[in-house]
Amino acid sequence: MTHALILAAGRGSRLGLDRPKCLAEVGGRALVRHQLDAIEGAGADRITVVVGHEHERVEAAVEGKADVVLNERFAETNSLYSFWLARHVVSGDVLILNSDVLFAPTLLGDLLAVEGSALAIDSNSGEEDEHMKARTRDGRLLRLSKDLLPMHSHGESLGLVHLSPLAAQAAFVSAGALLRRGHEQDWVGAAFSEVAQHHRISCLDVAGEPWVEIDFPGDLDLARNYTWPAIAAQRRGKPASPWAADLDHDLDDRTVREVAT
Repeated sequence: MTHALILAAGRGSRLGLDRPKCLAEVGGRALVRHQLDAIEGAGADRITVVVGHEHERVEAAVEGKADVVLNERFAETNSLYSFWLARHVVSGDVLILNSDVLFAPTLLGDLLAVEGSALAIDSNSGEEDEHMKARTRDGRLLRLSKDLLPMHSHGESLGLVHLSPLAAQAAFVSAGALLRRGHEQDWVGAAFSEVAQHHRISCLDVAGEPWVEIDFPGDLDLARNYTWPAIAAQRRGKPASPWAADLDHDLDDRTVREVAT
């Protein structure tokens, strides 16, 4: 059994929206709905969403598609705490997604095809302070942290992780231990870093595939004007680049030039 877990408790105040970040609209649909479709397409048996900020609106958006776990302390905690809250309802293989990522749905299938636990990274990214950076060795994860120096980073984590049952249980144990030591503001990557010391987590490089983490208004513009058209083009069997000459898209020339630069 594969159990998908979406971490969607955050406020997303930096986007300046009047709604939770996971309800930002891309391609006419809420971001979380894109994720739910991708998860269903990947064949997950069950989906749970950890909600927090304006949870009623998120619950309405996922109704009939997923169970929910409420993080009542979303304003004072981070994704590590949200992950830990799901420890009693998640079982089997676990597919963990940050709710602020738009990605090509095929990436989940590629991630699940990797034997054992795996983490999606982009080796073309991972130099900015905001990036969740991955340090790897021989294709396996050593550490995840935003604090890694760029020289020690081998790519940016997409926020898409698949854990085997043993690794998932170890991650919940590690999360609990970190929280008891006062790490309530940590990202869930802190638990994955600890688990990687004892359980292999392979790193799947998806450089070149369309994806974007949405933290700021510019990221949302990128998602709408580049990433989503690239995903739609990929589905139609056309080139993923929005500025490819033969791409059939609805972006005007000005938008394409702005995105390309």
